Amino acid sequence: MPKFHDPETDAKIHHGRREKLRASFLKYGLESFNETQVLEFALGLSIPRIDTNPTAHRLINRFGSLNGVIDAHPDKLREIPGVGNQAAFFLSFLKQFITYAINNKKTLRKIKNPNDAIQYLSEVMQTYTTEQFVLLCLDKSGAVILQENTTSGHLDRVDINLKQIVDTTLRVKTASVIIAHNHLDENTDPSDADLQLTRQMINVLETLSVEVIDHIIFGANKTNYSFAKSGIIDIFKREHQSFAVSRDYEDYM
Repeated sequence: MPKFHDPETDAKIHHGRREKLRASFLKYGLESFNETQVLEFALGLSIPRIDTNPTAHRLINRFGSLNGVIDAHPDKLREIPGVGNQAAFFLSFLKQFITYAINNKKTLRKIKNPNDAIQYLSEVMQTYTTEQFVLLCLDKSGAVILQENTTSGHLDRVDINLKQIVDTTLRVKTASVIIAHNHLDENTDPSDADLQLTRQMINVLETLSVEVIDHIIFGANKTNYSFAKSGIIDIFKREHQSFAVSRDYEDYM
């Protein structure tokens, strides 16, 4: 015989659970929560009057961890029963909120060299569980005026729109850029696609008087690879300068 569910009784149970989580949060902070409880508590802020515990369990089971959930593409989140448009939007917002909060502490810091860039980005890059592409726009003093992240929602690749990058740099009037992306394992060797993208960005942005300072690849366990430190950036810039003074370049323009 199926159980009879009274909506008012269910609402009281859900409300009571939320109140317990809220009381625990106010008294002990999130340190007293496990990952599922953290997610359940967060979902309760965007989904009213519904028990978010089952949804939290489904999300953790699907994406493997709390970081995996907030890194997931909104379209993938909406595939999970109990996650609607509002909750998917909220979870996507959380990742950007965390990234913004981390980087806001570094507002006064300036990036002068590849080591500065690696130190600036390494903390947040280690939190990603999908591949991310990061564009740092700097002013003439080296201060970060914009950090923009791109992800395609795939675990093992990220799709880059070069026109969008150019539009962004022009919009914020950046003097120089640093680009970075992450690999999910410890291998940070640049792929042919990584080399091609770096060359293309130098050819396009340097023509617009925007300096490309570095392209950094971050891997697991804090491994990294700097195109500037390896000398590849300088090679590509010399190639670009040689091309820029040639007749072929004038015809191209």
